[in-house]
Amino acid sequence: MLFAPSFSNPATLGQPPLRVAADPAKIDALMPPATDVSMLLVGHAHYDHLLDVPWLLQHRAPQAKVYGSRTMGHLLAGAKLPKTRIVDAESHMAVGATPGQWFYSPERHLRAMAIKAEHAPHLLGMKFLTGTYDGDLDALPRWVWQWPEGQTLAWLVDLLDEQGRPRYRIHYQDAASRPPLGLPPLLPDSQRVDVAILCAGSWSEAPGYPAVLLKRLQPRLAVIGHWEDFFGNDPRQPQVLRLLDIDQLLATVRDNLPADGQLALPVPFAQLPMPAPLPTPR
Repeated sequence: MLFAPSFSNPATLGQPPLRVAADPAKIDALMPPATDVSMLLVGHAHYDHLLDVPWLLQHRAPQAKVYGSRTMGHLLAGAKLPKTRIVDAESHMAVGATPGQWFYSPERHLRAMAIKAEHAPHLLGMKFLTGTYDGDLDALPRWVWQWPEGQTLAWLVDLLDEQGRPRYRIHYQDAASRPPLGLPPLLPDSQRVDVAILCAGSWSEAPGYPAVLLKRLQPRLAVIGHWEDFFGNDPRQPQVLRLLDIDQLLATVRDNLPADGQLALPVPFAQLPMPAPLPTPR
């Protein structure tokens, strides 16, 4: 499984870009092998999450299907991908207390459920690149404002045992959102969330995030992502995203973790060990 990555990092003189296009040479140089990936999950359709996905699907993860919003699907239609590889998860997402549909990997070792979420405002309560697409595009857009958010999704991911039971659970968000949006529904299996992957970008613009989410999830490990500046910078030499109060975010996460919870702030390309699975309940 792969969460939509971004390697191209376009910029205009070190500032947010106006025109955007994937950089195949940079993707191929930085992207680890992904030929075994069968599921690629997308949280929303902004260019910094979706721009590189067409090239990845065509050249780096040729066995994968991509799951996301309807707007995501309409955008990716411009890359002339087979429709069988684009899955509308928005129509089957969890909303509030109502669970959504589980999507399974071909070998049924993994499953994922989309959860209705939102994208926090970018700055001072203002949110940019809003909107949706209602029809397929003929080509991939070239201007940054042509990559609208669409419906933002969080994801609940289970690793399954040989009997198809959840043995490991991950909650993933690529955009901060105000609770209850992004919170998973309560499921009858009572499986604990082992790993929560949080979004640092604009976190302070979403009241209650991530404190309420962490109180619900009680994760054994909280991983903070989307903290690095992606406007033309080299991900091998990461810098903190501009205007991001990373220290306050770290303090907020620590204050809301369970007693056995750990915190990680990995740099790009780090290999992060996950907590070992808990014993199977008798």
